[in-house]
Amino acid sequence: MCGIAGLVYQGVSPQSAELAVRRMISSQRHRGPDGEGFYDGNGASLGHCRLSVIDLTEAGHQPMADREGRYWITYNGEIYNYLELGTELRNLGFRFKGRSDTEVLLAAYCQWGEKCLDRLRGMFAFAIWDERTGCLFAARDRLGIKPFHYCVDEDTKFAFASELKALLEFLPQRSANLQLATEFLAWNLLDHEAADTMVTGIKRLPPGHAMTWQKGAGLRLWRYWQVSISEDLETAPERKTKLIDEFRLRFEETVALHLRSDVPVGTCLSGGLDSSAIACVVNAELHRRGVSGENLQHTFSACFDDPRLDERRYIESVATATCCKTHFVFPTGERMLEDIDRWLWHQEEPVGSSSAYAQYCVARLAREQGVKVLLDGQGADEQLAGYRKYILAYIGQLLKSRRFGLAIRETIAFFGSPEILRTSRLADGRRYLFGSVPEFDQLRHNKVQMLRPATLGIGNSLGRRLGADLTRYSLPILLRQEDRNTMAFGIESRVPFVDHIFVEWLATLPADMRLSAGWTKCILRDGLAGVLPDLVRHRKSKLGFETPETAWLKGPLADWLRDTLHAPRFLADLVDLEGVRRLLNQRDGGDPFLSRQNLLFRLAIYESWARQFLQPISK
Repeated sequence: MCGIAGLVYQGVSPQSAELAVRRMISSQRHRGPDGEGFYDGNGASLGHCRLSVIDLTEAGHQPMADREGRYWITYNGEIYNYLELGTELRNLGFRFKGRSDTEVLLAAYCQWGEKCLDRLRGMFAFAIWDERTGCLFAARDRLGIKPFHYCVDEDTKFAFASELKALLEFLPQRSANLQLATEFLAWNLLDHEAADTMVTGIKRLPPGHAMTWQKGAGLRLWRYWQVSISEDLETAPERKTKLIDEFRLRFEETVALHLRSDVPVGTCLSGGLDSSAIACVVNAELHRRGVSGENLQHTFSACFDDPRLDERRYIESVATATCCKTHFVFPTGERMLEDIDRWLWHQEEPVGSSSAYAQYCVARLAREQGVKVLLDGQGADEQLAGYRKYILAYIGQLLKSRRFGLAIRETIAFFGSPEILRTSRLADGRRYLFGSVPEFDQLRHNKVQMLRPATLGIGNSLGRRLGADLTRYSLPILLRQEDRNTMAFGIESRVPFVDHIFVEWLATLPADMRLSAGWTKCILRDGLAGVLPDLVRHRKSKLGFETPETAWLKGPLADWLRDTLHAPRFLADLVDLEGVRRLLNQRDGGDPFLSRQNLLFRLAIYESWARQFLQPISK
C-alpha cells in the first residue's frame, strides 16, 4: 500500500514538473512512510511513497522500470495472486530481480497489455508510462478499494494522484460541486460510479475502469468489469447444502489469500458477524499453518461504555474461541473534537456520520501496536443483505412476484423480532438514506436540483438495491473512508469480502440465501457453523462502528457545532442560513429527532471540510 502521483505534460519545464510531483508525494507521505522514489523522463514525471508489505528490500522500490527501460510503473495496492502470476510469467520467459508484486504486475502488462487486468486478483490503482509512445495507461481495481484521482489542464497537462488533496495546486480556483454537495446533505449519498468528486475539476477514475492519456489523443476511458446481482428469489432445496458448503470453502480461500504479507497482519473486530467471521477463519488458517502462541492474530476494536453500543461480550466470545490478543480503544467526543480537522483533512470528502471516526481511532491503535496490515469486514452487508432496508426490498419483491404467503411469513419473522425493531430505532437518524430529510427540503436553495432515488438508479428489487450499494453508494463510501482512515497512519487495509472472485460468486445467489425466516446473511451464518461462536452467529442486532453521536453533539461537540454553523462561509450557496439557525435553536430546545441532529452534523462537517479544501491548505 502506497501513495502514487504523476504528471504528463507539455509546455512545462522538466524541473517544474519534477517539483510538482515531489509536492504531490509530500502531501501523501502518510500513505508510504517507508521510502519514496521519482522518475523524470521526456514528457512525464512519476512519484511514489512506499509502505513496505511484500518484499521489503530495495527490489520493490518504485517507480519501477521493465528490463528494457521502456515502461515505468507507480502502483498502490496488493495483487494477491502475484505468486501464481509470477510462475506463469516465468514459464513465458520472464526473470525477476525480487519478490514484489509490483514487478509481477509490470511484467504482466509487458506480456498482455491492457488485458492484464483480467488476470489481476487484488486491490490496485496504478499508472504505467510508455517512454516510446508517450502514452500513460492507468487502472483501478474492480470495486474501487484503492483510490485514483486526476485532473486535466486543457490539452497540456494530465496530473494524477492517490489522494485528491495532492491535485489541489493544479486548480485555478477551488469550488465545490454543488450538485454532489446537495445530495450529500440530503441523503448522505455520493455516487462513486461517476467520475466527479466534491471538488470541481478533480475527477476520480471509477471502480472497474481503465484509461489512457496521450498527447494529441487526449483521454480514453473504459469499463473493464461489472457485476449484476441475481434477481432469483428461491433456491431449490437440493442446492442449499451444496451452496452453504461452497460458501465456506470460497470464504476460507479468499481469507487465506488476503494473509499474504511479509509484515504482521491484524484484524479489525467489531463483534459483528462480518469481522468475527474473518477473525475466526484467520485463526483456523493460522493453526493450519502451524502458527501458535504470540504469533497468533491481534484484533483491534472500538468500544463504548454506553450499554446500547457496547459490543464487548461479542468481541470477547470471539477472543475466547480464537485465543487472539485483543486491543481496545474508547473513542470520546473530547478526542474527536481534537482530531476533527485533521481527520477531515485525511478523509478529503465530507463524512456523514461520526461512526467513521471510530475506525480512525482503531487504525491509530493498530499503528501504535506496530501492525501495518489490517483485515476488515467491509462489503458483506452490501452483498449478503445486512441492512434493514434490504429486508423491505426483499418483501416488496415477494409482493410484486405475487408470493403473498411467503411475504406475510417473512414480514412476521423479521418485524416480530424486538431486537431488529430496537436497532432500527437506534438507527432512525439514517432514514434519509433513501428519502431526503424533510427539514433539508425546507433549507435547500431551489437553484440546485436534487435527484430522487429513482433517478439515482436505485431499483425496488433486492438485487438492484444490493447492486447499487455495492458499486455506487454505500460500499464505495465505506471503502473510501476506510482507505483514508487506515492510510492516515500508514496501515494497509484489506477487505476479503470484496475479493472480486468471491463477489462474482455471491452475486449468483438467490435472495433466500441472504434473507430467510427472520435471518439476514443466512449463508454466512450457516456456512460458518462450528467456526463462529454461537453468540455471534445467532445475533440479530447490528451496530458496526456506531458512536454516541447524539450525546457527543449535545456535550463535547456542542460548541463546535454551534460555532461552525453560526457564520458559515461555504454553506450559503446550498442552504438558507436563517433556516439553519432555526434548526440549531430547535436542537438547543431539546429537539428529540435524530434525523435533524444528523442533518446538523452533516452541515457542520461540510462547512469544516470546505474551509480546508476550498481555500489554501496549510498543514
